[in-house]
Amino acid sequence: MSQFIKSNNMHTYELNSPERKLFIAVLSQAVHDAFSSHVPKVEKQQAQAWLISNSKDFKSICENAGRNAKYVTEKIRRKILKANGWNIDISVRTTPPRIRKQKHLTGNAYYAAKREQRTIA
Repeated sequence: MSQFIKSNNMHTYELNSPERKLFIAVLSQAVHDAFSSHVPKVEKQQAQAWLISNSKDFKSICENAGRNAKYVTEKIRRKILKANGWNIDISVRTTPPRIRKQKHLTGNAYYAAKREQRTIA
């Protein structure tokens, strides 16, 4: 095993160490299983569930692979939703947009608006 630095009970491996490559390969295989058409449906669903889970194992593998677990989960979640026909690029408002009152004009702006109204009419 190559050298590693202990940090909060997790290991930070060298950039091109065999250990890091192994953890990256585990993540890559899970993504492959989650989105490949030749993988059986049950295995595909298990891979997708694991990738969007917040499990200790998933977090550990992401950290050891040098990846941010939240980022990976969000990217995979969006890809799963898109694959299932969801349009994730639109925003969903829970409240109607706020209607703003027209500002009350004062001073020179008031007189300029009055002049404009007279020239239009």
